Amino acid sequence: MAQPVDTDPGQTRKRICDAAFRAFGRFGYDGVSMTRMAHEAGVTKAALYWHFDSKQTLYADAMQRLIGIFEAHVFDAVADETDPVEQIFAMFAGLEHLVEDPRLAEGIAGYWLKPSTADVEAAIAVQEAFEAQASEAIEQLLDEARASQALSVEGSTHDMARAFISLIEAIVLPLGHRSTRDHRRVVRVLAHIFFQAHARAPELAKRAARRLDMATES
Repeated sequence: MAQPVDTDPGQTRKRICDAAFRAFGRFGYDGVSMTRMAHEAGVTKAALYWHFDSKQTLYADAMQRLIGIFEAHVFDAVADETDPVEQIFAMFAGLEHLVEDPRLAEGIAGYWLKPSTADVEAAIAVQEAFEAQASEAIEQLLDEARASQALSVEGSTHDMARAFISLIEAIVLPLGHRSTRDHRRVVRVLAHIFFQAHARAPELAKRAARRLDMATES
């Protein structure tokens, strides 16, 4: 196949990726055709297939972009802290900041819709790898916070970490439909419940609220 005339291949690819990310986030894999994707990106189908050889490849790229946004807002912020409690604060603050990212303004629920029209193993592998890595990171945070005597966490931190991942997904799924204020309120309520349940010192729950307030103002 001959390469279509393209004065700026980098910008064309970016338009395709931006359009695909929005469309898959709103409608899921099955809800978007490559014809519609080309129209949304303002490119020909030939140009679309020049950059991505299949819809599955494009979907995997969009899933990787979603993971990158999570990592930047949540887990990169966690990595900037050394104290385990501060790291947990940073995780909740990162969840608050997700709603401010313009790339998520139209929603991301479509990525949790199970595709039925094609095999999307590559995209599923990206999602599963992220969930496993995120769960492991949260489990380590909980173990360290328990070891420091800051938190009283009973039972399996592995199970609790997996529950955290499920809660995070439940929080972010309505992005695009929930207001910024409502999103922040949900995150703060979850943080308050977590620290009230597990903090050894009552002041820690109040400190968590103050920490999130400061993160929002910054």
